[in-house]
Amino acid sequence: MQLGGITIIDGDVVEERNLPRQLLYGKSDVGRLKAQAAMERCDVSGPGRISAECRFLDIGNAADLFQGASIIADCTDDLPARALIERTSSELGLPLVSGAVHGSQIQVLTRHPQHGSSDQGSRSFFSGRPSEEQEGCDMRDVPVAVTSIAACLMTMRIEDLLRGGDGLSGMLDLLDVANGRWMRFRGPGPLEPVDTPIKPMRHA
Repeated sequence: MQLGGITIIDGDVVEERNLPRQLLYGKSDVGRLKAQAAMERCDVSGPGRISAECRFLDIGNAADLFQGASIIADCTDDLPARALIERTSSELGLPLVSGAVHGSQIQVLTRHPQHGSSDQGSRSFFSGRPSEEQEGCDMRDVPVAVTSIAACLMTMRIEDLLRGGDGLSGMLDLLDVANGRWMRFRGPGPLEPVDTPIKPMRHA
């Protein structure tokens, strides 16, 4: 699969507090629409066609925004939004690479409709009701190194999907950068929770 283009979806604007951890933006971008500013920056060196959708994704527009896509890359930290993105990509049969950060911790996962058991494919990584602290996103205490590592891990999975691989479908990586811990979990089956650890050689 070749990368023909990238569509950036975000209805937010660049704030000064974003700059220390979102290296895509500079001081001149403060107050601008994030998707538009990112499109212009990526268009200089990025592959293929870069376009921007300067609006928030919601239950009413998610399916339309994803139409025509080959891979969904979810970079949100709002749990209800992540659940919506996972559900919509699954309904459309699209592979999903999702990454999120919190403090010094990173979470990266892949769902692919053509890989994994049908039982696993029917279960969501983001089931249940989110707690109040999981609704919304506040990343002011996230170091730029953490977001950079998360982006690199997502890129590796996306590149594998583009080469025809499974992008580690069904695998959830949890990293604690501050304490040097990295754990990989298998996604939920019919009767198991999301934190069931995989056997070390399962994907050797």
